[in-house]
Amino acid sequence: MFKYLFSIIIITSLSIYCSSKSKITKKVFSVDSPSVGEYIHSNFFSKELNRNWKYCLYLPPNYSSDSLKKYEILYLLHGHGGNEETIMGSGEIKKSIDQLINSKLIRKIIIIMPDGRNTWFVDGEEKMESAILNDLIPLIDSNYRTKKDWKSRSIGGMSAGGYGGLRLILKHPTVFQNAILMSPASYFPFPDDASFSRSDVASFRDETGNFSTKKWTEYNYPNYWKTLDSFKNTPHHFYLSVGMSDGYKGIITAVNEQLPKELSIRKNNVTYDIKNYEGGHEMSVWKQALEDALMKIYKR
Repeated sequence: MFKYLFSIIIITSLSIYCSSKSKITKKVFSVDSPSVGEYIHSNFFSKELNRNWKYCLYLPPNYSSDSLKKYEILYLLHGHGGNEETIMGSGEIKKSIDQLINSKLIRKIIIIMPDGRNTWFVDGEEKMESAILNDLIPLIDSNYRTKKDWKSRSIGGMSAGGYGGLRLILKHPTVFQNAILMSPASYFPFPDDASFSRSDVASFRDETGNFSTKKWTEYNYPNYWKTLDSFKNTPHHFYLSVGMSDGYKGIITAVNEQLPKELSIRKNNVTYDIKNYEGGHEMSVWKQALEDALMKIYKR
């Protein structure tokens, strides 16, 4: 009899222990676990490029389940030699954005990263600028729950993507409100000697195949300040950043001297931040800059 009662006590105790342990496990790994965004590879036929065009997409946590919510959107452009996977392909930046959202430091947003090849996002050898405006943005607005007004749309990029982002917001101020410019290769008047824009961008070459100062000047951002000035609506915001050890000295000058000078003239129509980080022309710097920029632009 004693043995029987002892067995019952042991079994009951184990059951209570296992039940308690199961509840704790469920709470720790399910209830308290933050949700994560979805990273999608996709493509479509672009009329402007006359070819299939790849892009990657970040959808915020719970996008599918919250079927009525609409989102602000950020178009994020890679640097020279990159593609649609460069920015989030390693998973580190996606993880950071998930954490910012789950920590309620930023609002939920959609991020689009197109493959710009080495076009520097201009209409040259390929009509990449037109493809973004006429093909990609309408496609995204038609297929995803985006807020479609210009005040809900931002453009950003690193290095050559920063060059493209600056041109796009200045040239098309009715399309984008914010610009996140990370080590933007927006040289003025001309690129550093070591810049790939001098050797590896067809749009900046003359008929002999050499870098053309004339073409660079025709494309460059100073041509579009007047376009920005003509749009007197809600101020645009510019986030400028660079690594203090960046080997491209013209980029440091652009971020800390040339662009702030132009933006300060337009203080009634723009706001801006300038951040200098330890490091060079590299992803670790851009990751910090992107996190800081998102917290400033999409603060909850």
